[in-house]
Amino acid sequence: MPQHKASTSFEVYKQGGSTREIRMLVDMVLLVRGFRSKVDEELRKIGQSTARMETLAAILNMQGDKSQSDVARRLRIEGATVTRMIDILSKEGLVERTPAPHDRRVNLLSLTPAGVDTVERIFTIYDRVRGHLLEGMSDDQIDELTAVLENMIGRLDVPYADELADEGAPQPSDEIASDVRD
Repeated sequence: MPQHKASTSFEVYKQGGSTREIRMLVDMVLLVRGFRSKVDEELRKIGQSTARMETLAAILNMQGDKSQSDVARRLRIEGATVTRMIDILSKEGLVERTPAPHDRRVNLLSLTPAGVDTVERIFTIYDRVRGHLLEGMSDDQIDELTAVLENMIGRLDVPYADELADEGAPQPSDEIASDVRD
């Protein structure tokens, strides 16, 4: 019996279909965007945002000395983005920068008492939105989903082989060869 080459996810999606893998990842993106949007909507009522929440919460939760680059790595964002946010939070009296004793070019971050109070207010709102989203989920479901997500997050840092060359993508040598033949 002849074997048929499976359609690529692009071909399936182009025809208006989907695969369970595409659907799962699209659903994850929609979930995160929707959740962030709901949290932002609620935080705006107290003059805050999820970006501010993430930065303040990272500083609060990280153990030991924490630099701006440590916070950027934890949040998986650019250092310049964290620097701009820390500038704003410092001017508002929520975050304090202290030169690192071992390298005065590095600033160590800590929350001020006003910063701690702000994070507590933020988490009150966050907990309400999170509770609504997770309502009806069992501890086992939450644990299982957490394990799957942590595995996927860990995979983001694992190098992968570039398989495009194996999938019939034009190679520079192929293009040169076809130009020579024409």
